Amino acid sequence: MKPLFLLFVCYFDLVHGQYNIVQGCIKKEMSNHCHTVTGSDRNESFITVKGNRFFKANDIYYIKGANYWQGINLAAAAISQSQYSDDSSSSSSSKYYHDRLMQELDQLQKMGVNNLRIMASSEGPDTEPYRMRPSLQPSAGKYNEDVLNGLDYLLFEMKKRDMTAVMVLNNFWHWSGGFSQYIAWAASPPGSISIPYPVTRDKWDEFERFAKSFYTNELGNELFKQHIRFIQTRFNTYTGKVYNADPVIMSWQIGNEPQLPPKSWYEDIASFIKQGSPHQLVSSGIESKYDVQDFLNAHDVDAIDYCTCHCWAENWGKYNPTKENDLANAIQFAREFLLKIHNVYMPQLQRPKPLIVEEFGLARDAWRYPGDSDKKYDSQTPITHRDQYFKEGIYKVIETKKFSDNNGYFGGSNFWAFAGIGRPTDRPDSYGMTWLGDPPHERKGWYSVYDKDSTTIHVIQNHFQKLSSDDEI
Repeated sequence: MKPLFLLFVCYFDLVHGQYNIVQGCIKKEMSNHCHTVTGSDRNESFITVKGNRFFKANDIYYIKGANYWQGINLAAAAISQSQYSDDSSSSSSSKYYHDRLMQELDQLQKMGVNNLRIMASSEGPDTEPYRMRPSLQPSAGKYNEDVLNGLDYLLFEMKKRDMTAVMVLNNFWHWSGGFSQYIAWAASPPGSISIPYPVTRDKWDEFERFAKSFYTNELGNELFKQHIRFIQTRFNTYTGKVYNADPVIMSWQIGNEPQLPPKSWYEDIASFIKQGSPHQLVSSGIESKYDVQDFLNAHDVDAIDYCTCHCWAENWGKYNPTKENDLANAIQFAREFLLKIHNVYMPQLQRPKPLIVEEFGLARDAWRYPGDSDKKYDSQTPITHRDQYFKEGIYKVIETKKFSDNNGYFGGSNFWAFAGIGRPTDRPDSYGMTWLGDPPHERKGWYSVYDKDSTTIHVIQNHFQKLSSDDEI
């Protein structure tokens, strides 16, 4: 499918508190939320790529990152005047969320984090299960103003802390709506297709087949492109900048973990993103778990600036948290997986690019409690296996192959996922949500890193300090 070159006019619906998109030509007098890059914006320090390295101005820039996908909704609740209680003692109050957001961002900054991978998309309707609620886009082309302002505010607070953002624009999986919701919106009539949610293990294959049909769904991709351009051209009233002119945004990511798309789809979407944000980077968001051809399909694309991989030992059957002796298997798997990508896949690219390990995590030590596998979700359960896995399985490989070496491609990582002061026992908010590092479709506490996980935080800090030792050329 050829790229669309349509621009979009936005108007604000005062009745519903939403933005609507109308295809058409933008006149000289643009709306308050549709802008373009100005000359002065180009002089600021966007993160750039030169060969196998990231740069900020003239300095090497390592990604010392975390996944904080829930940040958009925490920020929306923090500044909302309409959707949350004003009772400051309530876990649903705006004050609670504001204090929590500030505290967690400060904690991340103290850890040495300079990059957050966040959602810049979530699709409704909010009545659907297993979703982020409230959604950014409750229906096709209509936007929730509170959540939009939350994204503005999150980026503003990140900028104050000298952090950059990876903006995830879509999701193969259902926990934010994602591909499956665009398919449902594109149905005729809209909503006439039921999403086959993977509620049990035997349903996952059916869901994956359904979500993969998005790649050839013309209307679904048109709707996706409308969202891309709307977000890229949004004016942030807190920073005073248009998103596509703001260096706080390091990268636009096509989606979270696309599964086996054709190369032509990557080329189409990536070039469309780059046309709208020529000064910011573009990434695919894939796990790189299949084979070298899938890796090259995603990354040997002109508009893709760097490579990604995710490493999930338990999810991929390489680790069992109820077995004390399984840690060695997890570490060996992680090392072999990362080195295969680094040593075998990366050299086959047509031009050198950096590589980010942008998702990895490990459950808590359920092996300490024989017969009680649910202990892996308990925030009081120790984390010795996770600490060793982070240190020996992930970080040591990055440190020995980092891109300060001319033959090294690793440009950093984003651990999964920071939950800060949140806990699984928190009372759900008015939308039924408990915001941790674990998405709505997963058990709370599985991979969350809490503010009191001091040993894990120490491992992360030490790794970031090692990267900082040669940031400058």
